[in-house]
Amino acid sequence: CTLYFLWVFPHLWRKGSYAMPLATLAVFLMATGFLLATCCSDPGIIPRREVIWATKTDEKLEAELGYDLLIKATLARDGKGGSQHVPPELSRHGYRWCRTCRIVRPPRASHCPDCDNCVLRYDHHCPFVNNCVGQRNYHFFFGFVTSVLCLAIMVLPVLFWWLNSDNFEMAVDGLTHVSSGALKPVFYALIACGSLIGIAVLLSALLWFYHVFLIATNRTTKEFRRNLTNIAEEPTLCASRGPRLFDPTTLVDPREIIRQDEAPPPPTPNLCQQCFGDDDDYY
Repeated sequence: CTLYFLWVFPHLWRKGSYAMPLATLAVFLMATGFLLATCCSDPGIIPRREVIWATKTDEKLEAELGYDLLIKATLARDGKGGSQHVPPELSRHGYRWCRTCRIVRPPRASHCPDCDNCVLRYDHHCPFVNNCVGQRNYHFFFGFVTSVLCLAIMVLPVLFWWLNSDNFEMAVDGLTHVSSGALKPVFYALIACGSLIGIAVLLSALLWFYHVFLIATNRTTKEFRRNLTNIAEEPTLCASRGPRLFDPTTLVDPREIIRQDEAPPPPTPNLCQQCFGDDDDYY
């Protein structure tokens, strides 16, 4: 895109070809918007047990999800041994106990080892967007992949046409003549980068067709890789985003989200504290 917008875009604009540059710019802005939306949006995080207790949102989450994910009726507050208390009617419908978050997660939800959170309709963790792809941002991710593929289809043919045109040859000859040939390797490096970009486009096309296949078969990446059944039988793309269950801006006491069995041990008194006492004794 850098080569296109630095050289090809102005060349087409000076020639009076406005449709192609404007369409390319629009698709580029769409790809950027979908990328930011995928990176910055909530994928469908289900808060863990300690966060639910600290934010006092247990009743709200029960109303949103339609079941008690904490199993308050039969399970202690810390959630130990929760796998033995999941109601049979929930287990039959695909609800599973998360040993890390200590909650009952709904069907198609899974715990992401990278984000360390349970995510609704978990698809995968994408390192390119540095975020999970799940129920609430999958359509943003698919829009990003689609717009990148469309941008590549629009940019690469025009870029290769311009690299093979007389204008590019004249520019190379002029710059190499002025710089005594010092910039000539730079242009060949740009051509090599263009070839690598072509390979990347083919890979992005394979990724797009792969997700089209997942959408057509109503499966997620995890369900396809592990050969899991879509118990809920809900679509992957066209289903509802669902409510936002986790609000990272909520203020809580940090001590309330530390589990008692994982809390660090109290500090060992040192020699000064033994001789002079604790600082709190002076207040």
